[in-house]
Amino acid sequence: MAMKVLDQMSWPEVRSELDAGRTTVVLALGATEQHALHMPLATDALIGDELARRVAERMDAFLAPTVRIGCSEHHVGFAGTMSLHADTFHRVVGDLVGSLLKGGFEHIVLLPTHGGNFAPLAEAVQLLPAQERARVVALTDLGALFEVALAGEREYGVPLGEGGLHAGEWETSMLMAIHPELVHMDRAEAGYTGDMESAVQSLFEQGVASISPNGAIGDPARASTSHGERYWDLVEELVLERVRTQAPGGGSGG
Repeated sequence: MAMKVLDQMSWPEVRSELDAGRTTVVLALGATEQHALHMPLATDALIGDELARRVAERMDAFLAPTVRIGCSEHHVGFAGTMSLHADTFHRVVGDLVGSLLKGGFEHIVLLPTHGGNFAPLAEAVQLLPAQERARVVALTDLGALFEVALAGEREYGVPLGEGGLHAGEWETSMLMAIHPELVHMDRAEAGYTGDMESAVQSLFEQGVASISPNGAIGDPARASTSHGERYWDLVEELVLERVRTQAPGGGSGG
């Protein structure tokens, strides 16, 4: 079997696959928000497209269309950023989960690819009715992003301050690996490169602009396609490990 792209199929085709036992769907939750001077607003959504595709392929699951607006309040004010309040996001997640389950899916894998979606997603899952929550696997550990930054430091000597949290070395490298035409390194500038734990508190409480006028938290200067390809392999395995650990019976779904 191979992954099926949900929104490119007719409903009888989807029903046929469900009846044949393919009952897992993978859904990414991205964002439309500023990504410094060198990357597009769609960065998190594009990363969501790729991550969900990889996970769906490995799980022989359906690939759902990425949710392209997320909880980006800390980026609001930068031109073009779009955001949902947390309670709206909770409703969106609940509505999507409910509709997919009513349509016959048995397992739903939710993958946030924007840092601001992790905590609201955890809240959204807890708000689901118990019978729905039991069928959902959600990646809600923000620490997964730090694993990529740590790999950059360990394998390529990129300091954590440069790897960063937003539009820094690792995120720029990952987009370069899948959409090089959208990364403009001639415009790239370092943003905030100080302590990352302090940055997390500041950006969520006071907004990104309070610590980085250009929107970057990190320095993309050392980004490369080869680094991005390595980070993609790492992220794919990290996510699959977490999904399989959470899945009923420790399995991958089908």
